[in-house]
Amino acid sequence: MAKEQEGALSRYHVLDLTNSKGAYCTKLLADLGADVIKIERPDGDPGRSIPPFAGDTPHTEKSLYFLHRNANKRGITLNLNTAEGRNILKKLVKTADVLVENSPPDYMAGLGLDYSVLSELNPGLIMASITEFGQSGPYKEHKGSNLVDFALSGTMITSGYPGKEPCLLPGSPAYDSASVHASISIVAAIYMRRTTGQGQYIDTSVHVTSRIGLYPWIVPNYSYALNPGAPPPTPENRMGASVYPVYPCKDGFIRVIALTPRQWDALMRVLGNPEVLQTEEWRSLIYRIGNADDLYALMLEYTEKYTRLELFEAGSREGVPIAPIMSIEDFYNSPQTKARDYFIDVEHPVAGKADYPGPPYKWTETPAVMKRPAPCLGEHNEEVYCQEMGLSKDNLAALRGGGVL
Repeated sequence: MAKEQEGALSRYHVLDLTNSKGAYCTKLLADLGADVIKIERPDGDPGRSIPPFAGDTPHTEKSLYFLHRNANKRGITLNLNTAEGRNILKKLVKTADVLVENSPPDYMAGLGLDYSVLSELNPGLIMASITEFGQSGPYKEHKGSNLVDFALSGTMITSGYPGKEPCLLPGSPAYDSASVHASISIVAAIYMRRTTGQGQYIDTSVHVTSRIGLYPWIVPNYSYALNPGAPPPTPENRMGASVYPVYPCKDGFIRVIALTPRQWDALMRVLGNPEVLQTEEWRSLIYRIGNADDLYALMLEYTEKYTRLELFEAGSREGVPIAPIMSIEDFYNSPQTKARDYFIDVEHPVAGKADYPGPPYKWTETPAVMKRPAPCLGEHNEEVYCQEMGLSKDNLAALRGGGVL
């Protein structure tokens, strides 16, 4: 792992009450240097049971999902269903900059821990709540999931082959999209607090942010179409195969985005200007969509002459987006991935040593770094409660025995 460096958020302290729904939000803040304390219930975050597991052995410390989304954080246990647990959280809030939670609407209020209460203790506190459908509105009390939110966002209708069932993207795209939006809002709120001195409350709906984060270009289309006098929005369907086609090549597959006449001309240069595709009508996107099956059959003769890398490099040179479709192994061994040192060697005391995905960006002055693996359950209880809050080890044992930790 890299040595500890000053990050963009190194001076800030974050309390993390999230589970798998919002864990990536606080992971992004931790990567930027924030001191993130993950607060789990005594029996642990349910995310610890999400497969796959290191070594294919189910274990609370070996969930790859959990290990990735909670790296760079410290971890403590705390039972907020006890009065003493809530008092301890309030003490932690007094010195915190940010608190992130993803419990159902009104849950925190039911515990006496909503923003109106916590901001009295710390007026500069920034609190972000991530819920399925937001803190208000007709769907407020509805239950959801990554699958439900992804589907209801409208994104799923574009995913999959025409005439077949829709597809869910791997992982948790809806939850991670909400986490990204919440983290951006938190950083903006931190910046604003430097001017106003005041914190603020951030309400993040997975349903809304998954739409914006995963399929953003359709949102302004709907907005424009709903203006007075404008035509109604056109129905969405699965046009990926005709607009963004995937073609086989010598060693796999590539995806091509040739929408404009300029991009089409560039694609023709990449393929050696095949005579059969030189007629003027092929330069029209509408014509290509209407004749997608014929175009696919014609293109195979030319794309299969080249490797993915040859087509990718030629596309970059000529000016048409051509992307190689990679397996996980391909991506791991990609020269670009290696050149950017994307994967970082991390050793976890239980899960062992592995290469972890690094931060998705490179900053020069305040680099995002990997400082520590995901915490074991309650790993930093003594460090936080005794060394930082001043409790004795006897106090700690009593709290543990009383079901508070």
